[in-house]
Amino acid sequence: MENGRAKTGTTIRAYVPALDGLRGLAAAMVVTIHLAGWTGVAFDPRGNGLIVTLINRFGVSVYIFFVISGYLLFRPFAAAALDDRRAPGIKAYYWHRFLRIYPAFWALALLSVLFFYRDLTEALPRLLRVLTLQHTFVAGDFPHTPEWPWSTFSQTWSLSTEISFYVLLPLLAYLFRRLLAPGRGLGPAMAGFALLEAVNVAWWIGIWSTADTAGHATRWWWLPGYIGFFAAGMALATVSAYTERRHDGPPAVTRFVVRRPWLCWAVALAAYVVISSPLAGGHMEIPTPGTALVEHFGYLAVSVGLALPLVLAPGSGPQRLLSSRVMAWLGRISYGIFLWHMFVMLVALRILDEEWGTVGTAGFWVLLPLTAGASVLMGWLSYVLIEDPLRRWYRRRSAHGPDKPPSPADSTGQGAPARTR
Repeated sequence: MENGRAKTGTTIRAYVPALDGLRGLAAAMVVTIHLAGWTGVAFDPRGNGLIVTLINRFGVSVYIFFVISGYLLFRPFAAAALDDRRAPGIKAYYWHRFLRIYPAFWALALLSVLFFYRDLTEALPRLLRVLTLQHTFVAGDFPHTPEWPWSTFSQTWSLSTEISFYVLLPLLAYLFRRLLAPGRGLGPAMAGFALLEAVNVAWWIGIWSTADTAGHATRWWWLPGYIGFFAAGMALATVSAYTERRHDGPPAVTRFVVRRPWLCWAVALAAYVVISSPLAGGHMEIPTPGTALVEHFGYLAVSVGLALPLVLAPGSGPQRLLSSRVMAWLGRISYGIFLWHMFVMLVALRILDEEWGTVGTAGFWVLLPLTAGASVLMGWLSYVLIEDPLRRWYRRRSAHGPDKPPSPADSTGQGAPARTR
């Protein structure tokens, strides 16, 4: 079976261009939901119609990023385990993760401190926590200006969570290696991923079992509260790699997705409607234990439902839709968009001399294309000036090093420039 060609006539590949498109879509959703907060649309108790109600759940974009990261980063480990061969080099893996995340983030941090948060320079331990993306572990570490309760660093809580996953992944891969030994099938590994999801749910139940939930706000951002989404991506990577090596036809889950790719998206849409309903509470309200679990499983269904046909049903309608040049390009620069969009909004706040949360619905629709355009520009500059040059340097270094460690593409299971955001 060459390149994973199964009896269904599909070809499962490690690198899926449509995932770039999904990442670009998620980045657009991040910009939109944060602008809704900045203009006050997300906080209007009177509501602003169905469209705004749906926009208020665009926070699912973060969980989409988590699922994509779990898929891309775990797939080479899953493939190595299924082939009973050596796992990807850990040193190369950590180097690539460092270069992928920190230099571009430090550019944002430098300008943010210079223009908005100079007081951080007077608190060295706090500054170091921010620069190393460890500020989610100490309450009150997020810097903010007097007129804006959000920060140019607010969105980076998810980066801190991702970095925790990056650090943990080689250990998880080691533990899952025996579960993925040749001849064992998918069952043992799927049970392991289900256990990680159980940890995720138990973490939320543990938070809500305490009387002072507000005092534990930072724990909402810690990895155990999101490990289920990374595990879902790891499960997709395992099924993809397993299908690629199956000589007697793909497993049942792959056959189902190949035959009904749009049904996966229909389930994702239905789940999105549920989390936009009163069943999941209000977007900006502190959730109850019940609504928190509805949110969690709803977000999981949306994220996995969108990703399934992209990684398991090549050539399907959803995959073709998200493989367009524009969507793929947005996916390539999505990390920069994610980093800089809050900075763009704070600059706009100063230029317009407006207070946070008061612009309103009309201002939201006017500012959306302007903010999105500026964020895309900053994302592109981040990519061409920082991210892509570092990627090329690292590939040259890897190719000419004495031990010739895996390239970034190899270390993330992609056949193209490695990206998790």
